[in-house]
Amino acid sequence: MKLRQSNLERLRNETFDVAIIGGGINGAVSAAALAARGARVALIDASDFAGMTSQNSSNLAWGGIKYLESMEFGLVRKLCLSRNALMRAYPSTVQEIRFFTTIERGFRHHRFILFLGAWLYWLIGTCFTRSPRLLSRRRIAHEEPIVSLQNSAGGFEYSDSYFHDNDARFVFNFVRSAMNYGCAAVNYLRAEQATFNEKEGMWTFAVKDSIAAQDFQLHARFWINACGPYVDDLNKRASQRTQHHHVFSKGIHLIVNRITPNKRVLTFFADDGRLFFVIPMGPRTCIGTTDTRVSQADVGVSDADRQFVLDNINKRLNLTQPLQPSDVIAERCGVRPLVVKGEVGEDIDWMQLSRKHVLETDATRHQLSIFGGKLTDCLNVGEAICEHLRNMGLRLP
Repeated sequence: MKLRQSNLERLRNETFDVAIIGGGINGAVSAAALAARGARVALIDASDFAGMTSQNSSNLAWGGIKYLESMEFGLVRKLCLSRNALMRAYPSTVQEIRFFTTIERGFRHHRFILFLGAWLYWLIGTCFTRSPRLLSRRRIAHEEPIVSLQNSAGGFEYSDSYFHDNDARFVFNFVRSAMNYGCAAVNYLRAEQATFNEKEGMWTFAVKDSIAAQDFQLHARFWINACGPYVDDLNKRASQRTQHHHVFSKGIHLIVNRITPNKRVLTFFADDGRLFFVIPMGPRTCIGTTDTRVSQADVGVSDADRQFVLDNINKRLNLTQPLQPSDVIAERCGVRPLVVKGEVGEDIDWMQLSRKHVLETDATRHQLSIFGGKLTDCLNVGEAICEHLRNMGLRLP
């Protein structure tokens, strides 16, 4: 509490170089990168740091192998290099894990084509991980007898990485790092309004402390909107116009007792065609995810979501007893903020939207909005934020 009170005093009384609204991965890594370079940074969040999307991921740091199908080779290359950088920088937290992939007969691509894609993925990632391996039905039965081979055409194995330390804890380490460099970081502070004084070149935020039930003003020369799913909402309240906007995809995971003792990710293609994972999580197993278009950021797990995950996993595993809703210990549910340019319409090719991030700047109003993004690419976001603000006139000693 003492640290919170001292940081609150700073937020009330100091004028900062940069105010960052939103303490998910984008806001946390921006605060760490800027504070480490000498900027006076304020970081606030309306709820928990690393809340919302940043604590409801699959705990995977992956290079986006699925984007090979849409031929986004540049994005895959960028994400693979980001994954490699995370594994180098955080070897005790971000570690390689094998993905054991099973292909069903009649799938839209032959398994040899997919296996060649895995090799291409490995090469694009500079051969940083262990090489892919082709799996016959016999090999799958020997190494993972829990996998159903009833409609299997074999499979392949490749590598990506995994947050062994949990996604939210990984994000909070960036907040902690920013505070070590002097950032004033406080959560449960909601930015109600944001106004820009053109004459003074200063942003003023009307902030509400939901713990102490007090209001005050926060002043900063530059503003980074890192509110994740709520970026558009805060920009609208601040009369900040942007070319980019968000649409939302809901993803859920179910946590059950450990299904297999092997520390690898079992990978399938769900009935809707997207990748579907069985992920080790300590003594538990995490199963998902879904991809459901929703119109708002506040979402929950529906009976249909739960049944979709259970039906898909029961169909693909040899379980003594099929998993039932009563076997679910916990649930993860969040939205993926996906970036679109221009007005959001019904003509969007929903399934082709990727998790790439977009940084949109307004040099006149000293403002930057972060759209989209994912944990894997966080280090690139931090570097790009510093470069953009430097170009807008922020001195980073």
